[in-house]
Amino acid sequence: MTERISAFHAERCDICGECLHRCPVLELPLAEAKEEFRNLVEGRKSSYVLDKCTTCFSCNLYCPQNANPYQLILERWNDRYKQRGAPPLYKFVCPTEEPNIWQLMNIFFSDREKQWVSEWMNYIPGPEDVVLLVGNYTHLFPFILGGSRLLDYFKPIDRIDQWEGGAYLYQAGYLDLVKEVAERTKKDFDTWGVKTVVPLLDAVYRIFTEVHPREMGVEHSQSFINFHDWLLENIDSGEIRLENKLNLMVTVHDNCYSKSADKPYWDAPREILRRCGCKILEMEHNRKDSLCCGFGAGASWVRNISIPFDIIHEGTKKFREAEATGADALVSYCGGCIYLLWAARELLGSKIGVYHMVEIVRMAMGETINYPSDHVERAWDIISIITYQLIVSLFQKNFYIERLTFDEGMSTFKPRGRYLLLRMIRKVLSFSLTRKAYAAMFRMIMPLISTR
Repeated sequence: MTERISAFHAERCDICGECLHRCPVLELPLAEAKEEFRNLVEGRKSSYVLDKCTTCFSCNLYCPQNANPYQLILERWNDRYKQRGAPPLYKFVCPTEEPNIWQLMNIFFSDREKQWVSEWMNYIPGPEDVVLLVGNYTHLFPFILGGSRLLDYFKPIDRIDQWEGGAYLYQAGYLDLVKEVAERTKKDFDTWGVKTVVPLLDAVYRIFTEVHPREMGVEHSQSFINFHDWLLENIDSGEIRLENKLNLMVTVHDNCYSKSADKPYWDAPREILRRCGCKILEMEHNRKDSLCCGFGAGASWVRNISIPFDIIHEGTKKFREAEATGADALVSYCGGCIYLLWAARELLGSKIGVYHMVEIVRMAMGETINYPSDHVERAWDIISIITYQLIVSLFQKNFYIERLTFDEGMSTFKPRGRYLLLRMIRKVLSFSLTRKAYAAMFRMIMPLISTR
């Protein structure tokens, strides 16, 4: 078994401090940035980074020596996980813990959604299949893809316990677990005999093509194709026809994983949006300077109870910038970001539209989506689940992730118990008045509880 390889290049780093000085979140004075990074290198107590980083990857692009400072942050988070475990609220994004967000979301799925997800989870691909990895978080909004002609080109697969290839474990610094996931996914692909894999998310594409071989020592023999490159190529060839020009003014959310040092993924989504008839208005922070949607703030947790408030606090910055552009809609090309952006939109009371880029393409293809009704209801499903999980987590301790695959008795389609408290929370939040009251209360409490 190969060893995990540190991707931080200590021999290149001269502790110039530029990475943390230019960081769009920390913006430390240069002298403090140097001292803080020296503390990280030498394994001393961090004053800022480990409690404030939003995992946006920008520091790697700022480093003049290409030393990969973000990977050092991940190493220090990995050390912290070994010392004290993960916060109890983190269980809800762990597919092998019970209950998790996928189990609980099944309570709220429509029959149509259950059918789509069941097909994606249960299909066993073969050597001739071109596999589309739907992704754990797109699973929560299956109507984004479900029923689209885009799926005619693939065999969509939704393996929850592949953990997005380890993408969000990696982003939170659980590096030893990512190595185990890399070995698991390699076994899956090789057992299936598939030759071509298309991840829907840039994050998953980067994990399989860069992180697994370079940092985890796991080489995949399959050919991986970036979904946005595939989409643009098929639009150019005329295979996918965009006959309905949308005439929308949009601003683009660049997700954290779009900032791969070797091949940033910013341009293809923007070109696709232009082909759909969209005019792009850029936010103050975009591309290499883009701010996190907020989800990454959960990685640098200080107190378990603060995590949801820290996440939405960071998301507030994104919505302020998006609204300032005057755009009709904020577009994300990441399924991981889209579920957080919708929850944040509802809690913040923002009026700007929020779309996944796939939905923009579908509308340009002439397909009908039930927008925004499906999205608003799903956002409140998610808010209800997070509220429930936060309450439950107050009575739990930190934990270690002990299993990476389902046991025989575990299924997202068979949540154990009736979860009456969750159902009651969701029932209360089905009314417009209580939604407004809940959102107002959340915004009032957020400055008091958030550690940001």
